[in-house]
Amino acid sequence: MVTAALVAAALVLVLLPGRPPARHRRRSWAPSVPRPARAAERRRAELEWVEALAAETRAGRDPASAVVAAGSESMPSPAIARAVAAAGGGGDVAAALRSPDGASDLMRAVAACWEVAHGSGAGLSASLAALADAGRESERVRRDLRAGLAEPRATAVVLAALPVVGLGLGAGLGADPFAWLLRTGPGLAVLAAGVALELVGVLWSWRIVTALEADL
Repeated sequence: MVTAALVAAALVLVLLPGRPPARHRRRSWAPSVPRPARAAERRRAELEWVEALAAETRAGRDPASAVVAAGSESMPSPAIARAVAAAGGGGDVAAALRSPDGASDLMRAVAACWEVAHGSGAGLSASLAALADAGRESERVRRDLRAGLAEPRATAVVLAALPVVGLGLGAGLGADPFAWLLRTGPGLAVLAAGVALELVGVLWSWRIVTALEADL
């Protein structure tokens, strides 16, 4: 009964983020902001660590030594490094996992499982395995969403190229649109307005796509 409640609470923490989206947390491109590749590497390391921790506790290790055996202080996740250091020195592992500077929802969920398990005597392995399964499913959904963003990105590129294609077709049909655009006052005004609108549209579409990718 306690294990089922523990798993349910941890899954809620994973599926319902405790912090606002990244675009509201960070307003500028600070050097400490992880790039998408580094963030993906950190998530992968955290998932593998949770799976290894579940395996170690299932094998009969005590939780503190399981934390040390499952990870190392050189892993790409700061939360894991803090947890390993805390477990090795007899510190508070849950507090290390929940530290606000860069702790993910998965690490906060592991911290919740750790506290409940220590308070009730329930085993960690079942809840950690459930967290790992939920994390793998979240990664699969994230990959699907990222793949789905390729279509609007390609659409934005095609729409940006259409005016140039239209001018080329006009020139091929003998209309000579370049002469009108470059040698007349109305043509120059239309050209300037078209280029400005084109740039605004491309930047707007690109910013929407990159903002969605940043939240994945």
